[in-house]
Amino acid sequence: MHTKEKILEESLELFAINGYEGTSMTKIADKVGIKKSSLYAHYKSKEVLFVEVAKEMVDQNVEFVRRSLDEQAPDVKTVLYKSFKTHIHDMATDDASIQFYNRFMQNPPNGLGGELTASVEKSEKQARGLLENVIAKGQASKEVTADLDATSIAHMYFCLIEGLANETTVYTLEEVERHAESVWVIFWRGVKI
Repeated sequence: MHTKEKILEESLELFAINGYEGTSMTKIADKVGIKKSSLYAHYKSKEVLFVEVAKEMVDQNVEFVRRSLDEQAPDVKTVLYKSFKTHIHDMATDDASIQFYNRFMQNPPNGLGGELTASVEKSEKQARGLLENVIAKGQASKEVTADLDATSIAHMYFCLIEGLANETTVYTLEEVERHAESVWVIFWRGVKI
């Protein structure tokens, strides 16, 4: 792993655990195993590093959604279900990313809220667009209701996932997956033809 990748990885974990204010460049350098001056050679400030970590995370989210939508599945229900399960499992097992996302979305560091929000909104729009395409195919093949537009269905889908992601801080993976099954049944009942 290259130094820059290690810096991003360790920074994500420290920001997730300690927050922006509780994470110093010294702590990051120590965790990476480099001198503080070397860290500054890569990133001129903690703010720049934080924004880079956030942007990397939101970019990875779009790619994750793309990979989770296995369009080789036999039908749209299977594509959506597999993606749903993949999201839930990932959120329940990837603590640092989820903690970081929840923390910076709820309390962005002073002065960074606008930039981070714009980055997240762009990422979510791209991810939702990928899902909307699958839903539109389901509507065309008469698997998904056309009474609701694809954008609304995609928004609801991601709201369910985000709600279940919040459960990961309280419940075990098994409990979250059990809740996800119940939520899926209700979701599919509402959108199928």
